[in-house]
Amino acid sequence: MTWSSASVRTTGRRKTNLQRHLTGYLFVLPALLVYSAFVVYPTLYTFILSFFRWTGMTREWGPFVGLGNFAATIADPVFWTSIRNNVQFVLVRTPVEVGCALLLAVLLNTEMMGWRLWRTMLFVPVVLSLVAVGLVFERLLEASTGVLNVFLNAVGLGFLAQQWLGDPDVALWSVTAVSIWKNIGFSMVILLAGLQSLSKEVLEAAKVDGAREAQVTLYVIIPMLRPVIAIATVLSVISGLKVFDLIFIMTQGGPLYSTEVPMTLL
Repeated sequence: MTWSSASVRTTGRRKTNLQRHLTGYLFVLPALLVYSAFVVYPTLYTFILSFFRWTGMTREWGPFVGLGNFAATIADPVFWTSIRNNVQFVLVRTPVEVGCALLLAVLLNTEMMGWRLWRTMLFVPVVLSLVAVGLVFERLLEASTGVLNVFLNAVGLGFLAQQWLGDPDVALWSVTAVSIWKNIGFSMVILLAGLQSLSKEVLEAAKVDGAREAQVTLYVIIPMLRPVIAIATVLSVISGLKVFDLIFIMTQGGPLYSTEVPMTLL
């Protein structure tokens, strides 16, 4: 009887766990189906398609070419140019974006005059459409009639006017600057949330011990904020590696492939 009772209890617990897990799976199922339809299936389909020659204009695939498409990509010098541009874009954008965002977060973590307005103004670019931002800055940076060059000429700084999007040596820097402006608010909010979660007792103890504001920031806040800084950095790198919209709208990868990245080349 004892063994039978234990067996019944074990069977009951298993059924309860199964029912609990089944309920969870049912809640996850709709999202899983959407994810499978729009991510998993297209990824597998594209991977299989990469071994065939296909013009993209017909429903039928062309002949099987094995690794031929990959070999042609690796042999294409424009592909390596796009990789170099993307790496440069990320290496410049991420440190500047996260560094400036950290500085802004520290400044706005205090109730300075107009802090709510400043937070809102800095976050507004994040919610703007990338297409709209690209079109606006394309017009602002236009060489002959763009607002930036017109302003520089008007105030006697015409020597600073550039072919911001038409010079191969300048175009990528211009797009990078616009991207930083667009995304800095996102990193700022992440870091600001991290700042507000820090222990106030630790910060007050550092100040009582005679540490100045700069010392508190460098030796207390930043070390405690490292996990949050790491998150902001990773998100910025991922976003930079996936960049497409802004470059496609502003330069279409030109001039002379100077802003071409893998996503625009694809």
